[in-house]
Amino acid sequence: MMRKINTVLNHTAYASFLVGVMSGIAMTALIFVSTLMRYLGGHPLRFSDELAGLLFLTLTFLCLPYVLNKGRHIRIEILVNLMPAGIARIMDFIGVVVLLTFCAIFAFESWNFMNFSFSLNSRTDISSILLWPWMAIMPFSMMLCILIQLSHGFKQPTTDTASAEDAI
Repeated sequence: MMRKINTVLNHTAYASFLVGVMSGIAMTALIFVSTLMRYLGGHPLRFSDELAGLLFLTLTFLCLPYVLNKGRHIRIEILVNLMPAGIARIMDFIGVVVLLTFCAIFAFESWNFMNFSFSLNSRTDISSILLWPWMAIMPFSMMLCILIQLSHGFKQPTTDTASAEDAI
C-alpha cells in the first residue's frame, strides 16, 4: 500500500514538474514575443506582464515538489558537515520540522487567500484573467511537499549523485 502511495506521489510530483517547465517555456516565449512587438512594432502585448507573472508562479510552485522529492533543493551543508553525525541528524530533523511547519502554514494561508479571491471573482486588471485557479497552485504545491516529505520520513531526501539526470 505504501509503495502505491509513493508511486502516486512520485508521478504527481513529476507531472506537476512537467506542467511547471511548460509554463516556464510559455513565459519565456511570451516575453520574447512581447519584446519583439515592443521594439519592432511599437506596441507590446498588453497582457504579457500579467500572464508572465502568473506563469512564473506556476513554474515556481509546480516545480517545488519534484525538486524536494529528488533532494535537489538548495541546502547549506557547510555547518552540517562540520558537526558530528549525531548532531547532524538532529539538525536534519529540525530542518524537516521547519519545512513541514512552513508548508502547512503556507498551504493554510494560501487556501484562505484563494477562497477569498474566489468569493470576489478576482481578475487581473488589464486582461481580466481569473485569479483563483492560479492561486490554487500554491496550496496544492505545499500539500504535495508535505506528503512527499512525510513519505521520506523525518530526514531530508538525499540526492542520488550517480543519477542519469546529472549526465544530461
